[in-house]
Amino acid sequence: MLTGAAADLFKLSTGLDDEAMARLHPGLEKLYRSIPKTTAHQVVAEVVKSQACFAGVEVGNRLVFDPFLNPQKSTGNMCPKALLPVLLEINALWETIMEWAESGKEELPEIVWRNVRCLDPGLEDGGVGGVVYTIYSEKIAT
Repeated sequence: MLTGAAADLFKLSTGLDDEAMARLHPGLEKLYRSIPKTTAHQVVAEVVKSQACFAGVEVGNRLVFDPFLNPQKSTGNMCPKALLPVLLEINALWETIMEWAESGKEELPEIVWRNVRCLDPGLEDGGVGGVVYTIYSEKIAT
């Protein structure tokens, strides 16, 4: 069972009491134990290509997840057709960051994950335009 500062943080964030914490799946302990180390990083989805985007998303716009989507740090519009594919990739990158946190290595190398395209198929295929994001990890400046 998770104890200490990570457990306190998790209880504070979720509102779970000790009884509910005891019922959590044991496999989730790794995630909770890694919270203090992983929250020193954020995942960014940055627009590297934008063509005729109806939502007005432009090159250089960023969606910032620290670990949740942070509208105050993000720039540009948050189009639903972009969020779904971005969120799928973000989840995979967070898994990689959690594995690093458990590895005992001190520094997380900067990870450039991959490019992901929004769900608009583009003008030539029945849509309007399209946006491509590059997803990467970034240490949060303290």
